[in-house]
Amino acid sequence: MQLSDILMDGFKPQDKDSKSFKVIVLKYLRYWYWYLLGVILSFSLAYAYVQYATPEYPIASTILINASSKGSDFTQNAVYSDLENYQSIKLVENETEVLKSVSLMKLALEELDFNVSYFGKDNFLRDKESFGAQVPIKVVLHEYDSMAFFDKEMNTTFRIHIINEKGFELEDEAENREYHEFGDEIADQFGNFSIQASKSLTFPTTIIIKFNNPYALAGRYSSKLDVFLVNKLASVVRISLTDPVPQKGMLVLSKLIEIYNKEAVRNKNQTAMNTISFIDEQLTELTLELRNIEQKVGAFKRENKITQLSSDAQQYSYNSNLSKNQLSEYTIQLDILKSIEKYLMDQEVDYQAVPSSLTIQDQTLQNLISKFNELHMDRERMLRTTQPSNPLILNLDQQLTSFKRNILENIKNIQSGLEISRNNLLDRSNQLDIQSQKVPEIERRLLEISRQQEIKQEHYTYLIEKKEEAALSLAATTVSNSRIIDPAMAGNKPVKPNKMLILGFAFIMGLGVPVGFVFAKHQLSDKILLKEDVVSRTNITFLGEISRNPGKKPIAISENLRSPVAEQFRLVRTNLQFALPSHDNKIILVTSSLSGEGKTFFSLNLGISLSMVGKKVAVCEFDLRKPALMDYLDIEYELGISDYLQSDDVTISDLINRHKGHYGKMDLFGCGNIPENPSELMLIPKVGYFIEQLKAHYDVIIIDSAPVGQVADAFSLSKFVDITVYLMRYNYTSISMIDFLNENFQDKKLRNPAIVLNDGKPQLGYGYGYYQDGKEEKRTKNRRINQKPRKHVSI
Repeated sequence: MQLSDILMDGFKPQDKDSKSFKVIVLKYLRYWYWYLLGVILSFSLAYAYVQYATPEYPIASTILINASSKGSDFTQNAVYSDLENYQSIKLVENETEVLKSVSLMKLALEELDFNVSYFGKDNFLRDKESFGAQVPIKVVLHEYDSMAFFDKEMNTTFRIHIINEKGFELEDEAENREYHEFGDEIADQFGNFSIQASKSLTFPTTIIIKFNNPYALAGRYSSKLDVFLVNKLASVVRISLTDPVPQKGMLVLSKLIEIYNKEAVRNKNQTAMNTISFIDEQLTELTLELRNIEQKVGAFKRENKITQLSSDAQQYSYNSNLSKNQLSEYTIQLDILKSIEKYLMDQEVDYQAVPSSLTIQDQTLQNLISKFNELHMDRERMLRTTQPSNPLILNLDQQLTSFKRNILENIKNIQSGLEISRNNLLDRSNQLDIQSQKVPEIERRLLEISRQQEIKQEHYTYLIEKKEEAALSLAATTVSNSRIIDPAMAGNKPVKPNKMLILGFAFIMGLGVPVGFVFAKHQLSDKILLKEDVVSRTNITFLGEISRNPGKKPIAISENLRSPVAEQFRLVRTNLQFALPSHDNKIILVTSSLSGEGKTFFSLNLGISLSMVGKKVAVCEFDLRKPALMDYLDIEYELGISDYLQSDDVTISDLINRHKGHYGKMDLFGCGNIPENPSELMLIPKVGYFIEQLKAHYDVIIIDSAPVGQVADAFSLSKFVDITVYLMRYNYTSISMIDFLNENFQDKKLRNPAIVLNDGKPQLGYGYGYYQDGKEEKRTKNRRINQKPRKHVSI
């Protein structure tokens, strides 16, 4: 049993994961040129992007929002303590959302003249926006239709070619040019405009103007806006954005904060304004009633000639007035409750704030109305930035409906109690009326009229007081909703594009993509890519590797050639001395899995290598199906091995061929005519006789056979050989063929197999400087020793 048989017994392929770190690194480093190309390409794209991208500068401002659950500071003053119901609860989180809303940004931009943007050439890839004094012209809009911008085919960008100080040419996107003078009114789809020249006008020059869609402009600025809390324990908010023109960015932030404060004040005053409107309606009706009662009193006194009440009537009147005053208070309360109830009942879908400054004795009802108004104010504010179908709005609608129902139920309960108290008071008043029957009927009727007048007068006075309070609240809530801590300021250096980040990303992508490709190639490919793919799966002897032959010439080795391929053949020759048996005559079978793996190239150059050390070598072309040896060397011959095996008239001497270069002591035996039955021909006894005859005259016999992965010819020859060299080709031979080779070796179908890897790529760090270059080869030609031609061998 051979040593390799012992080693192969019970062999289990190694797991790929057991490879050393060095092997993995070298596997990836062999594609270093891909990584270099990827990094160069990525950096080129990154440079082009940096040149194309418009630099944007940071602009930021910090404000303090007056957010308190107890209302604003002025409500703590005793004079305004009754107006606390008009103050809403300020949540900083809600205010940050309001600041980021597109509608608020649109209101701010409407007050800024940003309808037109001006651009000039910055470099060969991008234009640079100019603003303010940097622009030598100004576009004046006379008529402006913002809805026209939704027409996608409308021209919104023009080029202004300034010819002289009087006129210019206007070029549209279709490159149509028209001459105009400065100040001429120009008509377009979105309106009429004119162009004015400034004092800093230079010519000739070209300026690009772009008319902005106000809706898209608001959305663009709002998307760039970043609003966040500086500290969770404080109501300090930082507002920031980036813009190619720092001056424009500062104007936008300043105007946004100004509009935010105006809107906040308007929202806070909404309840007070609703209360004043409600009281005005009540006063109009009450004034008419008072005027009618006063007219009745005057007419009654004139008709009955009454000037003052008698002493008894005054006494009864005094007692009755005490009761009537209480009755008046109850009546006022009932009227107020009925007014509020009617006000709420009239609101079916669109809720309005409930007047909360009217005197209500019941504290529970006051709290319900106050919370109802707070929810209403929150709903109105959110409707400015969201749709009615938003879940937050629907939730507020449900809460308002619930509070409305609770208020109405509470009003009914209070009304029931007041009705009972008023009925009791009416009973007492009736008793006083019975006692006052002694008073003349005229005086009694006068008292009744006067009593109605007093009730209405008190009601009128009460409404006037509450209107003054509401007006005072309206004037007091003009305090802004926020205070600016840091005004809008711009940075000196652009933050976009981030060159370091882009270059870092480009470096990562430049390496990552090729590495990923190499990883995918190794993971998805079923071909042999590395030496470790072979040695980790078998214990069969590994003779060496043969690199790719750069010249693609059939002869890759000569006496004085020190190329990498030549040295690798010398190394294989040395390794064969250890792998072959010790007897003198050595028969080497060269086979592979598939056609095209380099059997003929290896057999020829191995024979040359052995002949260079004084061995007599015979290279036999036993691939009787697809021979290539003689065609490979461009040698014309008449008879070959198949002719010898099929005819008794042909001798072995008739088969000997030599290359014109006379490579040492090497003879070539061609295939001959391709037989019809190559498999059967391999099994005849004459094949063994032919090999025995060659053994008698040659030191080494190299048999170039057909691939065992396709036909069984090599198995028939295996019994005659001492060693089988199994060729595998990088990126060509399937890894599954290693298992195929293992099975054949375990079944002893191939004699003493050894593996050679062909068509290898130069490894990183390979010492090519040690090998011979072209100049060295030329120098050594002059030092070659002339060899005497050997005599022809007769067999």
